[in-house]
Amino acid sequence: MSRIFISWELGANFGHLTRLMPIAEQLRHKHELFFAVRDTEVAAALLEPQGFLFTQAPFWHGRACLSAPPINYAELLIAEGYCQQDGLSGMLRSWLSLFRIFQPDVVVADYSPTALLAAHIAKIPAVCIDNGFGLPPNIAPLPSIRSWESITEQRLQHAEEKVLCSINSVCRAFGGPALERLADLFNIEGTVLTTFAELDHYGRRNETEYAGPIFSNAGGQAMHWQNTHRRKVIAYLRPSVPGIDNLLKTLAELDAEVICVVPGLKRLNRAIANRLRIYVKPVQLDNIILSADLMVSYAGSGTVCCALLAGVPLLLVPQNVEQYVFSCRVDELGAGLVMGTNRSEADFRISLQQLLDEGRFRAAAKAFASRHSGFHPEQAVSFAVRVIETVIYTYRTSQFGAFVPSPAGEG
Repeated sequence: MSRIFISWELGANFGHLTRLMPIAEQLRHKHELFFAVRDTEVAAALLEPQGFLFTQAPFWHGRACLSAPPINYAELLIAEGYCQQDGLSGMLRSWLSLFRIFQPDVVVADYSPTALLAAHIAKIPAVCIDNGFGLPPNIAPLPSIRSWESITEQRLQHAEEKVLCSINSVCRAFGGPALERLADLFNIEGTVLTTFAELDHYGRRNETEYAGPIFSNAGGQAMHWQNTHRRKVIAYLRPSVPGIDNLLKTLAELDAEVICVVPGLKRLNRAIANRLRIYVKPVQLDNIILSADLMVSYAGSGTVCCALLAGVPLLLVPQNVEQYVFSCRVDELGAGLVMGTNRSEADFRISLQQLLDEGRFRAAAKAFASRHSGFHPEQAVSFAVRVIETVIYTYRTSQFGAFVPSPAGEG
């Protein structure tokens, strides 16, 4: 039985663990697993009921003062304390301590750059599982994440050199090998891109195999449409979505049946609540997604992929740069519209009516669904499990010789 350490370091909400859990469920039959997570409240809701052990992932408690929003992955790392030597050293020492306690055969990392760096120093094989944004392409300098802005190559290079200098200084202090490029942090034993090529945040990558998204639309409360004659809209939002009050007011005015899921919503205008079917906990989408006319989403990758595979167009209301870049990919497909910073009731009304009235959006969504008609998330789960077990088998073979059971359990 191998020991698998699963890390989730950056990012928020349920998406990361929702992606990791089906993989962990398959692996637990033959391996011992342990999680280090960004959000222990989310882990308590998802991991604890399934009997998975977890602890708080190390993270930097400080705040970096950037003069502008991060322009690439290097500046995202600066914002997470990578240019603060004490901060980075402290995080690394914490990850290495966790590795020393658990003694993993492999580290499985979801948006976990410092866990990958610790694995690099400790010479533990690693597998990166990501929907694209947290696994940048193998180029130097790492590309811009703000393609709508004019970012010079010099600025990208400067950010990379600054972070690389800090990383290599800490690597030397811990006795680990230096990195030649920041992208080398991700040149590891295995990678699993859990997205479709058309939706990759950085654009389609040549010679890259895409596993496809991992999501479940069966969890939560069972749902059914109540009115067969009206148009049907599903909204999956967060209270933190900018402009959510205006959006909910506009949804309430639609001549449509609206199922609105807003986990964490505390209060709502009674008049709006009477016009919408509001749920504050996850719902099952299986019975309603195929007959929906529109999905409104804050651009969580699982929800977006679920809608597109059902041929349903989207109105996207992203909260951060990762979600905005992902939304732009949907917009480029012609299968949805992205709300920018203008989010008045009038702005939402125009976009919603456009999506419901113009057939080109549904046609593009159905074309996407047709291209991927044979896909099921279980395929991506099996792909990830094969990659992880192959890495374990390869590492054990190199360490102990050829007489090691194969991933399939054959002698």
